[in-house]
Amino acid sequence: MTFTNVKRLYIPRRFRPPVVTKKSQGEAAFHAYDWYFDKMKIILADTEKIFLTPCAATKPIHNSPLHRSIYQKFAEKYGNEREIFVVSEPVVLIRYQDLYEIERVFCYDFPPKLLDEKARRLFVERLRVLLTGKNITGCLPRHHALLVNDAVGKKWKNYWNGDLYSMMRRVHLLSRTSAY
Repeated sequence: MTFTNVKRLYIPRRFRPPVVTKKSQGEAAFHAYDWYFDKMKIILADTEKIFLTPCAATKPIHNSPLHRSIYQKFAEKYGNEREIFVVSEPVVLIRYQDLYEIERVFCYDFPPKLLDEKARRLFVERLRVLLTGKNITGCLPRHHALLVNDAVGKKWKNYWNGDLYSMMRRVHLLSRTSAY
């Protein structure tokens, strides 16, 4: 995995990760991470190649069973020389390195089913700002892939294909082919 060397992030003193329990809280949850979005604009200004993975209901994200069993494997195989990011409600993009360094900041709760139209538009617009002009690959299931498509079109390579079971099979095949 490739990590960009950036100075430590400034975390607002009274910051608490949002917990979204109803649709009307979605937009405010995105704005809670305005400070991180501003930092991502700076980081991505110097980042050309990126690999996208989805967020996870289990926190911390990098320890979730799906990340360990599927997404990290695809990132290892296809994310060479790429900065790895998590597509996330409400953060938009989380630099994978930051999951290790400041994981408590990303222990939010925002079920995708609570993403209303107003918050979705904000999400897509922020993705557009961050991803336009980038060389993008990733492993994103339908929900997150559609958000990226709405932001930048289908000009990116998505390794997700099929359902969760078929992706588990593909991971098994990946590990078999990389052993030779």
